[in-house]
Amino acid sequence: MKNTDRRWKEVQFTAKEPPTENDVLNVEVVDITSSNNPLQQKESLGYVNIHLGDVVSKKSINEKYHLENSKNGWIQIELQ
Repeated sequence: MKNTDRRWKEVQFTAKEPPTENDVLNVEVVDITSSNNPLQQKESLGYVNIHLGDVVSKKSINEKYHLENSKNGWIQIELQ
């Protein structure tokens, strides 16, 4: 039975240039099956496209997003 309440560690990155009003951030959540096989199986758990105009105008966001192609999946994302 799959765990329906998966948790991941926080991930941080810095963009080389500030976003513009029209930029979109695509976030895809992928599960990599743990095994000794170097060709690990990857399973997409869903994705979300975030329009960065809100980040530009508000300076930051902290929102929960429903993952597309997922029945119950969601992800919380904070951007500054």
